Amino acid sequence: MRNTIIVILAFVLLSICMLSGGCAKPDQAKIKEWQDLLKIPLDKEKAANNAKTVLPQKKENSKSTVAASLPINLYFADSSGNKLIVEERDITKVEGIARRTMEELLKGPANVEAVQVIPDGTRLLDINIKPDGLCIVDLSSEVRGVLNKDQERLMVYGVANTLGQFPSVKSVSFMIDGQKVDSIGGYMNLSAPVQANYDL
Repeated sequence: MRNTIIVILAFVLLSICMLSGGCAKPDQAKIKEWQDLLKIPLDKEKAANNAKTVLPQKKENSKSTVAASLPINLYFADSSGNKLIVEERDITKVEGIARRTMEELLKGPANVEAVQVIPDGTRLLDINIKPDGLCIVDLSSEVRGVLNKDQERLMVYGVANTLGQFPSVKSVSFMIDGQKVDSIGGYMNLSAPVQANYDL
């Protein structure tokens, strides 16, 4: 009976071995092949990670972009206060170049031989260039502080000549504090627009 049980157990064991692929020692070459196949995705991923090169980032241009400048002519009185002289100045090229030019004119001359013709404290309130070439300059009330006819004449033509260098400006008319005026200091009739006069 005991032998029968052993034989049955042996038979069952043998059947299990046969169904599961045999009882022989597993082929190491086969196992390695399967392991290699299982490693391929990992190796490929690792290789792909290693292959990723860190591309150098695009460096921002460390040099600041230098804005284009434009040479302009500013008209001031000479030291005797009898005629206009030109001072050339480079200003940054901007969209409202006429406004920027007027602001430079109001700053006064850098040349010691030139004299400011616009009374101190005068501010540019507005500037408007019409399609027909009329440039309307609105100045603050300090402009009324012109001392005499010569100063008013040189101031008016200093502004007209300075703005007249731009092709879009054909003539200049003046306003003070937003109001149209026929005169600035009472010395000169400005009821009509003034054109540049480069003979002064």
